[in-house]
Amino acid sequence: MKYIIYISVFTLLFTSCNKVMDTKPLDSYTADAVWSNFSLAQGYIYNCYANDIGFLYSWEQDAITKSVKTHPWGGSFVDEKTEQMDRYTDEGWNKFSNIRAVNLALQNVPNSSFTTLQKNTLLGEAHFLRAGIYAFLAFRFGGVQIVKNVLTADSNFSIPRSGIKDTYDFILADLDTAATLLPTTNDRGRATQGAAYALKMRVALQAGAYLNNDDYYKMVKAAGEALFALNLYAMDDYSNLFNAYSTAIASPENILVYERRGTNTTFDATPMQILAANTDMSTAKLTTTAMQLFPLKESSEGWMNYAPTQDLVDDYLVTDADGKERKWTQTSYLNTATTVYDKMYNHRDKRFYATIIYDSSKLFNNWAYLRASGNFSSNIQPLNGGNINDGASQTGYLFNKYIYQAKKIWYSDPTDFCYSVLRLGEAYLNYAEACIKLGNEALAAQYITKTYQQHGGFKNEITATGEELWSAYQRERHIDMILETGDRYWSLLRWGMQQSGGLKQGYANSGAAISALNGKPHGIAISLDGKSYQIFETVDNNGQPLKFSPRRYLFPVPQDRITALPLLTQNEGW
Repeated sequence: MKYIIYISVFTLLFTSCNKVMDTKPLDSYTADAVWSNFSLAQGYIYNCYANDIGFLYSWEQDAITKSVKTHPWGGSFVDEKTEQMDRYTDEGWNKFSNIRAVNLALQNVPNSSFTTLQKNTLLGEAHFLRAGIYAFLAFRFGGVQIVKNVLTADSNFSIPRSGIKDTYDFILADLDTAATLLPTTNDRGRATQGAAYALKMRVALQAGAYLNNDDYYKMVKAAGEALFALNLYAMDDYSNLFNAYSTAIASPENILVYERRGTNTTFDATPMQILAANTDMSTAKLTTTAMQLFPLKESSEGWMNYAPTQDLVDDYLVTDADGKERKWTQTSYLNTATTVYDKMYNHRDKRFYATIIYDSSKLFNNWAYLRASGNFSSNIQPLNGGNINDGASQTGYLFNKYIYQAKKIWYSDPTDFCYSVLRLGEAYLNYAEACIKLGNEALAAQYITKTYQQHGGFKNEITATGEELWSAYQRERHIDMILETGDRYWSLLRWGMQQSGGLKQGYANSGAAISALNGKPHGIAISLDGKSYQIFETVDNNGQPLKFSPRRYLFPVPQDRITALPLLTQNEGW
């Protein structure tokens, strides 16, 4: 039987023309053709990237936390946030077609006539991508079904779940193999040895918490030292990573990116569409007062699903008049300044300006006012803003991270975009956490200081110890990694697991509660004159507060999968 392999025309844009491509249909090839032609084999791997890389950069899990409010036009993760899902909910269990596609490459590349370098690169990328798929599954479900080989019609499909340790060990072994095979440099958007080390740090950090085993923190530290020894990456200004395409693709901090070009990408295929507000100079969207007091130079045509909360904003420190960094509620400006802007929005961490649109800040060619009667603020109570449609901020803030202000948003217009998948800043923070868990606080403080100074723009160093150091680290990670890889959500689970002593029998009842995943997030309502404010509680678009019970340290295995294969076991509490 001849197997047909489908490769999207998009991936073939990256490969060179050859006789096979001149004589075969543009979307399908026999397996023999693919694995005997390096350009086609490379196109096959590109197709795997397109299908699998999202498992490594997906950011919307942060919407499950108090850092992000889901607005009326958004629906993703509301059930998870308020824990209204059940064992019939599918949180992404079935990724086995993705695994099979990568396993096909691992099976066929060794038998090809490609050069050793070509083989090693393709195999390294396949191991890296398979590790990424399984990491996606392990973070959500713990132990899963491990499929190492290509299954055929004659294979035994009754594969039980492996234990959580075996699953994490399998992922880490794949990354070790990838690190030995991958080159140190590669085309932008393709995995490298550094990417394998960086992903290993991310995965081993989570494994250490769930398994309550310091050996995994030692793996994080060792992988970090191997990554840093490559001397290929350097810290960059935070805004360069997230506020412009040209600086993002060129940033020396990025270890791996996922790049989208305007030739085949429109705004509605990027986060910009669901992070930007919706407003224009019409009575369908703005009150007469808003149009008179806060006119717009151009419309903003986002479909805003998510907005930052005061809970997130509170973690961006302020350089006080004495040169020391403090929370805005503890600075001298709170008592000496007369406007809300001067009380809380001046002298902030540089990441605040790269991440948050706040009252009286620039957005595209407009001044964004998020106060009473403001042009980007919802008219709901207690905001009393001037925007009367559902695409306005209901927290007093908008996201600026991942917004490129060079061009206004229109859903069908073409745009370039660059996701940061793995970067040096995350690696430094992973390294710092491992050092804390291993008892080396001084070294941890050095690495926290790297992001604190370079990204935050602060002159002072992190010198805290003990619980103060841990709090400083948690705050630093919160603001540095928000909207990246779902890091806020996975970090909260990881820290809860560390407090619980790992995923022990009975965790669904005895695991640590996570306060940051319970209750109501907050917004800010600013008066029309900009001189007074009110911090208020808010809820998501289903009207419910956040709820977290310890069973959610792992999501449920979908019941239909268990019904189809009864040897699969359900996670505790579901």
